[in-house]
Amino acid sequence: MLFLAAFVCGCATTDEPAEPTPVITPAPTVEEAWAVTDPILIKSAGVPDYKTEIRAEPINNVFGIYVSLDIDATGTGGNMASEGDNLFMVAFAYNYAAVPKDFTITSYSDVIASGIPYKSLTDRIFPMNVKTENFAVVGLKDGMQINPAEPYNYGVIIMLRDDV
Repeated sequence: MLFLAAFVCGCATTDEPAEPTPVITPAPTVEEAWAVTDPILIKSAGVPDYKTEIRAEPINNVFGIYVSLDIDATGTGGNMASEGDNLFMVAFAYNYAAVPKDFTITSYSDVIASGIPYKSLTDRIFPMNVKTENFAVVGLKDGMQINPAEPYNYGVIIMLRDDV
């Protein structure tokens, strides 16, 4: 019996080298990033070059974001009329997962058309003013919500009231 097993095994071998089994490695998937992830600050052409800064923080126990806009008009001094500038400001926020990857905001009409949560207000900025405008940006009952527990972006658009 042992002789037969050795004979059978001997017949099964060949002098040809065995072909290597190809190793298949999956191609890495590149996840597309969102077009804009940094806070957005847009000033229309007629708005003086105020020193501005924006920031946001979640609203406790509500689907919403507090967006704050700091305006420092001390540097504009003589370039600003004594009656000041009547500004229309729009703060907005959105969760990344709720919008397409190529989503961008470039104007007030983009905010309105997109359906993202926003809050607007009008205020007059006088020469040498330093002001902080606060916006509670929350979703509408039947509209898009902003969940501060998920990744989000925010921004502010500043226009002269006469340009709206």
